[in-house]
Amino acid sequence: MDTYEVQAADATTTSTGTPIWMVTMRKPDGSIHCHTFPPSTIEWRMAEYELVNPDEALDIVLHEPYLPDAPGRDDAALRVGLVTSTRPDAEAITLFNAASTADARAAHRLRVADAKTSRVQVLPPSGEEDPLNVIRANHGVTARGIRAKRERVDIARWQMVYGELPVPLSPERPLLGQ
Repeated sequence: MDTYEVQAADATTTSTGTPIWMVTMRKPDGSIHCHTFPPSTIEWRMAEYELVNPDEALDIVLHEPYLPDAPGRDDAALRVGLVTSTRPDAEAITLFNAASTADARAAHRLRVADAKTSRVQVLPPSGEEDPLNVIRANHGVTARGIRAKRERVDIARWQMVYGELPVPLSPERPLLGQ
């Protein structure tokens, strides 16, 4: 397992003007690794997994690049039985095949914990102020934003698991928060 030490966290923009957070980390070999993500990512993770703490969502966002691209035979959730059914063809639970948000959250937390113990752990520099505090102080998470994103996630999960919605959405019946 490698430790990536956070050196800086900056609010910046892409070449097209899109706001992003850029977290700069020093790898064990001394090279620099940058992880960028839109500010809304923290709010999305809170909505997707019904998290209540922006700091946990930030930790998840920082470790997601070190998760396997797709759940495989050595998937952390699969190892503890977080699967879609008891049938032999059961799949490891993911955000969009889970029967509940609690199951999706448990599976994702396990994958992140596994990445932190077997691949990469992102940590602040020891003995110095944590550069991530700037993100913690300016995360932009709102209850309204979480609610609107949560509804979108619920609709997408329903459609992936069960098919079409029982009541079609229409301009007269928009998503909450729109």
